[in-house]
Amino acid sequence: MIHPYRAVLSFLPKLWTNWITLFGAVITSVSAVAILVALAIDFSSSGLNPYAASILFLAMPGLFAFGLSLIPLGLFIARRSRRRHPSASGEVDPLLAGLSGAMASPVARQRVLFLLLMTTLNIFIVAIATHRAIAFMETPRFCGNTCHSVMQPEFDAYQASPHSRVACVDCHVGGGAVSAIKAKTSGLRQLWGIASGTYHRPIETPVHNLRPARETCEQCHEPSRFLGSRLAFRVRYKEDEANTPQVTALMFPVGGRAPGTNKYEGIHWHVSSRFQVRYEVLDPKRQTVGRIQKLDAGKVVDEWLPPKGTATGASQGRTTGQIVEMRTMDCVDCHNRATHIYDPSPESAINRGFSEGLLDRKVPWLRRIGLAALAGSSPPRDSADHVFRKALEDGYMREYPSQLPSAEKLDAASHGLAMLYHRNIYPDMKIGWNQYPSNIGHGGPDPGNSKAQCFRCHSGDFHTVDGRELSSKCETCHEVIAKDELPEDLPDEIRPFLHL
Repeated sequence: MIHPYRAVLSFLPKLWTNWITLFGAVITSVSAVAILVALAIDFSSSGLNPYAASILFLAMPGLFAFGLSLIPLGLFIARRSRRRHPSASGEVDPLLAGLSGAMASPVARQRVLFLLLMTTLNIFIVAIATHRAIAFMETPRFCGNTCHSVMQPEFDAYQASPHSRVACVDCHVGGGAVSAIKAKTSGLRQLWGIASGTYHRPIETPVHNLRPARETCEQCHEPSRFLGSRLAFRVRYKEDEANTPQVTALMFPVGGRAPGTNKYEGIHWHVSSRFQVRYEVLDPKRQTVGRIQKLDAGKVVDEWLPPKGTATGASQGRTTGQIVEMRTMDCVDCHNRATHIYDPSPESAINRGFSEGLLDRKVPWLRRIGLAALAGSSPPRDSADHVFRKALEDGYMREYPSQLPSAEKLDAASHGLAMLYHRNIYPDMKIGWNQYPSNIGHGGPDPGNSKAQCFRCHSGDFHTVDGRELSSKCETCHEVIAKDELPEDLPDEIRPFLHL
């Protein structure tokens, strides 16, 4: 009979004599060390870069568990082999001998206790690594950087947006196990698309499986809050020598639930908990609208029909086409680019460049020359500075050679143009100007488009059966206080609120 102490000692080396258990032990050991080091770095510093974190927190736990599973598998296969060929080994199964004598020997019990402690430690490591993996997959770094070439445009826009401190998952995933499972399933499809190169270029919008605004936007933005009217400025710059700013001041009756009457007023009456707006969506991008209904406590109280030939046969013979969906309006129907915001046109980008100080208004004719350079070039992103630098110099030499700015000013201007270009244009993802239009406003680069943005519904073309028009009055959404005025000519009451 083999002494229990020797039995246990003879059992432990089996981890190194069977190639399967040896392989499992090596994988387990290496991955455990990697996970512990990664956790130490993650807890003691600003964190790992997203690629290292992806490997260490997503791949390593799987390798760790795989290695652990190989150890008993190898022992089981070795044991079966000895049973089938007992004459080949002539040894008593050390595992059985060790277990049978463990309780009789203090040393053996210590060895068993050691194995139990190590098993507990392994479980602890896997649990922490799994938790860190799940937490990492919910960070904007994972969403934006792990699939960098695909998600770079959305991540860049997100970082410059008003919601840059809101985690992606708060809007795109949501709480609860069901939402998490759906997100991970969708993630597997996206991973396959990236691996196979079959993902969409550009990424398609809108996100049709996005959760309703009541579960996302309204968790931070209280819909019943009364905002009253809000002053806003729209600034554009003339193509003259001084790059003269022209300011339009607008008062927006944002409204909400009025505290005195508890009735929803202004633009935000749409968020009323009592009234809902439901409409027929006639294209996948939700830019063509069919029949519109107003519901009071779930009951249709008004219905507006589109012009003939623009919607579906459901609208009493006035329409043709096909319904994509019947949608209940929420925040993202208007605020569809609340986070991933792009400039709709080179003109808009240039105006913002001057307002934000990316471009120097003191450089003569920069609006005119810079716009021509920005609108007329589509260089690779990594060479944008050089291309715009040459375009600016050529433009000045062609039109205003006597006013050619200094090399330093040309460098600064070309860098500003490149920054505007980098915010909006991604050739690899086939993203150009107005690829992702906002539904707030008059139609971006095409103001004459009567079906764009707000005018999808408020075009004056929708009427009830008895002839009542769905309002298309400008005053429904804004009041013009000043239009294309010089900053110094604005009314004294509002001039202090303008910052240029």
